[in-house]
Amino acid sequence: MWAFCLHSLAREYGWEFFRRIVLPHPVRTVRAAMAARALDVSGDRVALFPGVSECRFGGAGSIVGLGFCLKPIDPPCPAGRFNHDCAYLETLPRSEAANLPAACRQCAIREIGTLALRAGAAVYVMTSAKDILLDVYAPALGEGRFSAGLFVLCRYSLKPFAVGLLAAGVRGWMFPFEKGDCRDYETWLRADRGIKEERTEIDSPSRGAIRNILLDAAKDPASAARFEKRGHVLYPLAASGGETK
Repeated sequence: MWAFCLHSLAREYGWEFFRRIVLPHPVRTVRAAMAARALDVSGDRVALFPGVSECRFGGAGSIVGLGFCLKPIDPPCPAGRFNHDCAYLETLPRSEAANLPAACRQCAIREIGTLALRAGAAVYVMTSAKDILLDVYAPALGEGRFSAGLFVLCRYSLKPFAVGLLAAGVRGWMFPFEKGDCRDYETWLRADRGIKEERTEIDSPSRGAIRNILLDAAKDPASAARFEKRGHVLYPLAASGGETK
């Protein structure tokens, strides 16, 4: 984790993290770093509930983050790959009635994103570390926009990612990819720039655990009819047009 942080200090992401998170909240960040360092990331999930026994997930303040590298390559994602877009989730409910493209039928982002909508949670297709800082960490810390999260990412990134979440006050779960993930800083850095030829995969136990968390948090399906994209994040809207609570 410390090697990752030191490497990042030479990058724009590192400067922005230091300016937006570390300088305004040094004690909080140090505590987050120490807690992240102590995490056991060898299992099939990592729970982030320091000081509490559980995490209240679902509704406003909840977010699901999924790596862009989950997008299909063959056939290719109709929305493109290194971006925050999802052609299926952004056109709900109309897309449910249409014939799904082959790429969408096999996409974990479509499946998990649909369940997140039922749970009233925002969905974020994660790309670069800088965007994650600006779209998740900073608004969570500065505005309290997010307090609970479920994220799927490279095992290599789990501890550094946890520092940002804990410093921002976000609690929840992190699930590592089973295949196709980055295993070292150089590979991670290329992926952070959008150079990622492998498609990542989530193993069956993790996919089942994610499904159960979202189903447990699900509301009446009619309460969240579609997503509205604001910036890079998809927020659930109720049938009446307001954001779900």
